[in-house]
Amino acid sequence: MRKPLKQNFKKINDYLWEIPKEFRKEMRVPARIYASEKILEDAFRDESLIQLVNTTTLPGVFKYTLAMPDIHEGYGPPIGGVIATKYPEGVISPGAVGFDINCLSPNARILLENGSFTLIKELEKEWKNHKIKHLNFKDQKLKTANLLLFLKRYNNPIIYKITTTAGEEIEATADHPIQTKRGMVEIRFLKEGDSILVYPFKGVKCQRPSSKIILTEKGYRDILIKLGKKDRGSASVQILNKIRSCGLLPLRYDHPKLPIILKLMGYIFGDGAITLGKDGSAQIQFYGEKEDLKEIKKDIEKLGFKVATIYSRKRSHCFTNSYGKTYKFRRVEYFLKSSSFALASLLIALGTPYGMKSHKAYRIPKWILSCPLWQKRLFLASFFGAELSTPSTLNKYNFYAPQLNMQKIKKLEENTVEFLKDVASLLKDFGIRTYQIKEVPGYQYKGKRAETKGFRLQISEEAENLIKFFETIGYEYNIKKQKEACLAANYLRRKIRVVDFRDKARKEIRRLYRKRGDFKKFAPQIVKKYKSKYITLQFLYHSLFDENKHGIKRKRGKPRISLAYPSFKEFKKRHSYGENGLVWDQIEKIEKIPYKGFVYDFTIDHPDHNFIANSLVVSNCGVRLLTSEVSFDEAKKHLDSLATEIQKEVPSGLGRGRRIKLSLEQINKILEGGAKYLVEKGYGEQEDVENCEASGNLEWADANAVSLRAKERGRDQVGTLGSGNHFLEIQKVEEVFDEEIAQKFNLFKDQIVIMIHTGSRGLGHQICTDNLKKMVGALQKYQIRLPDRELACAPFKSPEGKAYLAAMSCGANFAWANRQMITYYIRKVWQRIIRRSSLRLLYDVAHNIAKIEEHFGQKVIIHRKGATRAFPPNHPEIPKRYQETGQPVIIPGSMGTASYVLVGIERGRDAFFSANHGAGRTMSRKAAVRSFSGQGIIKDLQERGITVKCFSIRGIAEEAPQAYKDIDEVIEVVHNAGLSKKVAKLIPLAVIKGE
Repeated sequence: MRKPLKQNFKKINDYLWEIPKEFRKEMRVPARIYASEKILEDAFRDESLIQLVNTTTLPGVFKYTLAMPDIHEGYGPPIGGVIATKYPEGVISPGAVGFDINCLSPNARILLENGSFTLIKELEKEWKNHKIKHLNFKDQKLKTANLLLFLKRYNNPIIYKITTTAGEEIEATADHPIQTKRGMVEIRFLKEGDSILVYPFKGVKCQRPSSKIILTEKGYRDILIKLGKKDRGSASVQILNKIRSCGLLPLRYDHPKLPIILKLMGYIFGDGAITLGKDGSAQIQFYGEKEDLKEIKKDIEKLGFKVATIYSRKRSHCFTNSYGKTYKFRRVEYFLKSSSFALASLLIALGTPYGMKSHKAYRIPKWILSCPLWQKRLFLASFFGAELSTPSTLNKYNFYAPQLNMQKIKKLEENTVEFLKDVASLLKDFGIRTYQIKEVPGYQYKGKRAETKGFRLQISEEAENLIKFFETIGYEYNIKKQKEACLAANYLRRKIRVVDFRDKARKEIRRLYRKRGDFKKFAPQIVKKYKSKYITLQFLYHSLFDENKHGIKRKRGKPRISLAYPSFKEFKKRHSYGENGLVWDQIEKIEKIPYKGFVYDFTIDHPDHNFIANSLVVSNCGVRLLTSEVSFDEAKKHLDSLATEIQKEVPSGLGRGRRIKLSLEQINKILEGGAKYLVEKGYGEQEDVENCEASGNLEWADANAVSLRAKERGRDQVGTLGSGNHFLEIQKVEEVFDEEIAQKFNLFKDQIVIMIHTGSRGLGHQICTDNLKKMVGALQKYQIRLPDRELACAPFKSPEGKAYLAAMSCGANFAWANRQMITYYIRKVWQRIIRRSSLRLLYDVAHNIAKIEEHFGQKVIIHRKGATRAFPPNHPEIPKRYQETGQPVIIPGSMGTASYVLVGIERGRDAFFSANHGAGRTMSRKAAVRSFSGQGIIKDLQERGITVKCFSIRGIAEEAPQAYKDIDEVIEVVHNAGLSKKVAKLIPLAVIKGE
């Protein structure tokens, strides 16, 4: 998209610039930015001006779109943006209210359905053609989902790299969430030793199949004739019509239903059967566990065929092997059957054996040998799900070689061996080694019809070979085997790394011993260096030499696994999650590495927004000001204890919640009642509600519009601060610009005030995530064309639009309630320490919100994203207390810099009575961490007399004052442009930061 240049702007006055709608043909209205010359120059550094122009293409957009002087790049529209669309015919857009992008590096492997993967960068052009694997948190099972939106942005200069104890690695931006035992947590808040959820199965690279035909209609007809169905008979016509209605002919390698056919064939080659009756009937039977048969049933129905219910029966078994040993046992047997001759004949036409398989000669069909690797995998994995042995250990730590046993009548001995060679050849395509095929005397039986002979193919049990097999092929249609394979892969990876770790220590002690010969000196140093229960003094001693039974010393080879290493059984108890083989792995190392380039993300059509990337499970704010009657001189001796106690009372940081979790019923009441509900419950005063935008409660809120996932994220976060630029500050009124208005605002020079800047936490983010997916799906439905899908929207009166307004209003109510509860806790601390006076709420105003307002005689849907309203005197929506003065406008600065109180004025009508919500970033959080030292910033602030309380030094570096625009210059633009008028300047005395 074309980026505007300085010469594309029309200068309206010294603080207002316009891009005419002729700049791009899709523009419906002009785009405007309030900025000084310097601030305008800064805006060219990122993509925010392109985003501003894009907002002018929204259907129903009114008059112009705006950017405040704190403009910087966001998701979809820029942060600091204001958009009005006509009511009721305009649209409403989640991105225009607020949303974040958390991204992965381009080579992240994304697990798709059918056991294949692709790199996330490759999804950019074909994401609509794929379904991805994700975790359903409710039943802890893996499911598939469609992609709704693909995201891409530029990253500079660093990215995070995580390595787990099993050697899994992922690279992502600091704010990308990863599933931990305490929920989804952004990478920047993780630490070494944290448990994260991984799915060890990796699959095979997805490759586009050819369009070559496997089976033509003529070829299928020939099979029907061979099976006794006359070419022109009514039965043949019905069968052909059924196959045609399912769209299965001609069948090509790129047919979307071929993956299912491959899986069904593989299973029938193993634990299934096709039987043709003399009366022209057919029956396909699948034997297995009930849960596995349910998956087979679903797949048959996806092909377009009806399937009867799953049956069960009690069976008694008795047989004698060639050694004369007799086996007797009883078991409940589950089976699934289909009586569709059309499906049976289709599978037969493709090379599936029918009749008694032990008496039939067959090979793996040649056309399967020409499939892409991921399709070959489907056939093999389903076959192995039915026939290959379950992963198991022979001595707690080492695994048996997986076995594939096959019996056929003696005269088909050669065919049996050839079939197993076909399997070995396919395994070789995956780089998996097998042993030579052997005859197994114990698997020879004398049946009623003939004597059979048994043969065995074994997969090499060498650890690296097993890992490759478990991670790339695994088992289909067998939940138990696949789970064991995943757990085994992760276990073996860890085991290999421990052995390599011990080998490294062994080589080091040998090297030092050869040079110095002083074991007692160097061995303790090595134990201390490696800090591992697997590296002990005894191990190091035996690494140098040991004695055999004759007392002769000998050198040791590569070490074995330590006895301290858990058995596979113990490992499963500690680390297994769910029934699909997910594992709790631990973070071994977190690194920040240089990265300058594009990063990617996407959203999926499921409320549990997550997916599997490199084996890892990966997935609204405002401000209020409290005034006191206390001066700086009176309070200065209490500042440190005041800040310390507030930090204790108000949890901060991502994932930091309160000890008490609210019930869903209580959350629903907060979502619909906002701050007003909490005040009614005794957590504030009536004046708090009166001095809050919309009385702290949007009437459109409907808790039913908010997902359970969002509610769960908010249950323990009412009264918590949050991360990033959210903060609490104890401030002093440094300067008063308008004495008359300041007096009516209860502000005076040297006064102590407290500012709260936080929002709706994870609940608000989840609301936006959930509704964005619906909006993306609605674009085609309402024939909305946009230059950027991040602007996804829907007509205001549409079901999607109404649902978002209801949910967004809940998010705003939650944010007001959150700040109200924080106020309650601050007041408790204030009374405990200051012991006199009380804290009054000057005003509370939202920063990310969509509302219906009237501007220029037109009702509009106003979107403010990182912007605040600034209503003038006598406006009907502001409290009686401020009718004469105008609404207080609170604009926080960056950490350690000034904040301002302004007042709304009539001149602000041209900006839809809006102002900015802060200084605005000039540097990404990653760049800030690279450029500044958290400890250095704290030291600098302390030298200026500012107390800092923060759980994370990194959080301090991210919010360095130098990463933001000069707040004084920004406020001058606001004041001189007539957006609002300056009333007072506040400077920080103590800062309490989120992580």
